[in-house]
Amino acid sequence: MELSFEQKEEIGLKYVRDLLEPASPYGVKYLKNEGFYGPGQQAALEEELENVALLLEALREDEAGLRDVQHSLSYLKDLSGSLENCANQALTEVELFEISALCRRLAELKKLAEKLAVYSALHGVALTSPEGAAQVLDPEDSGRQSFYVEDGRTPALERARAEKRRLETALRQAEGAEKERLQALRQEAARAEEEELKRIYEAMSMDLRPHLPALKANVAAAGRLDAGIAKAILARRFGCVCPRIGGGALRLEEAVHPQAAAEMAARDRAFVPISLRLDRGVTLLTGANMGGKSLALKTVLLNTALALSGCFVFAREAQIPLFARIELINRDFADTSRGLSSFGGEILRLKDALAHLEEGGLSLIVMDELARGTNAREGAAILKGTVAYLSGKNAMTLLATHYDGAGALAVRHYQVKGLQKMHQGDRSLGSLSRDGLRQIEQAMDYGLMEVPPGTDCPQDAIAICRLLGLPEEILQEGRLSHGE
Repeated sequence: MELSFEQKEEIGLKYVRDLLEPASPYGVKYLKNEGFYGPGQQAALEEELENVALLLEALREDEAGLRDVQHSLSYLKDLSGSLENCANQALTEVELFEISALCRRLAELKKLAEKLAVYSALHGVALTSPEGAAQVLDPEDSGRQSFYVEDGRTPALERARAEKRRLETALRQAEGAEKERLQALRQEAARAEEEELKRIYEAMSMDLRPHLPALKANVAAAGRLDAGIAKAILARRFGCVCPRIGGGALRLEEAVHPQAAAEMAARDRAFVPISLRLDRGVTLLTGANMGGKSLALKTVLLNTALALSGCFVFAREAQIPLFARIELINRDFADTSRGLSSFGGEILRLKDALAHLEEGGLSLIVMDELARGTNAREGAAILKGTVAYLSGKNAMTLLATHYDGAGALAVRHYQVKGLQKMHQGDRSLGSLSRDGLRQIEQAMDYGLMEVPPGTDCPQDAIAICRLLGLPEEILQEGRLSHGE
């Protein structure tokens, strides 16, 4: 199951993932590679969500301890390349120094993590002692923060360094030709020291190799722990909840789109949470343009994608099936690269989505204003045919439209409440205004209400035109009804 970068950006997934702030490069890597959990991975997904729940509990009960763990994670450096190099070549002094520092940091991280009451219940984050690798790099257990190979590591190194020190002492008193002779001898001793160090580094690299699997497992565990903490912090910040995974329906209660909510808050407006249920078959979403249908689709897609990537969701309650794929079909992502019109690209994407149904597994198909790029009569016909075709397929389809008559075969039908106040006799918002967009935003109710399948779409277009200041002559019902 994949979404393109553009789709992730469009539905707000990139916005949310960018809010996650892991402390270490291993946490960043874990989040980048995590992807979506699909069929057969329910247990793994539930373990990841349980980790987030446990770390959220740790935030409440021992925030200082968890912050200490996060601080320790921030000192980890990405040594993936050095660990890979060590498998088949000698490491440099710098690489050995960095791995030595990594061992110290992992030992410190292990002690701090084990102080957390929830640590033993976490999945996939068990840290083991890096003592074996540390002994290779610091056999005398000096605790030295720098990297230094002691003189006594080999007789050849001891002789070379002793000779170099003797010559350096003699050089301080030598002059003329004698000084030049001693300098040449010192260079030979330094070269002998360097050659012996290279042999030692090669031997240390070989001795490290049996410990590489444990080191790699440790940094992977640290990355998962780091990512889980980042998810828990985000969940607490926004009041997110753990979704229930599986079941025969997708259900969201009071779901929110955080990016849209932040943008609306900047304009002193509150986001209206949405609640809906999707079953197999087609669920129709209708409403006038500017009524919030696209935002409702994005809210469903975003929270579904978050749940299936091991994150808590922006809702009061959620149940998310384990989909095999998510299909997003709208004109914004139509394939025009092959000379297709936006309508042609949209239909091609629909064809591909229908073909994927034959591969098995449950699909989530979300379509925004299908066939709006053609004339209304043919568009409505295509829409009705699509609803009929998908009614018997192994898919949950959410289809937003403003075409009437498409909902008779839908299993469920929601409408955006829209300009309900105006239709119910509230005329205070019916006059022309230079700030029509703001008036619409204030008057529009973006919440959803369930209506009987087949209910006609709301007729808000004229009211919207009036609020935007279109000349009243154009809006007279007589002219509109006669197409003048």
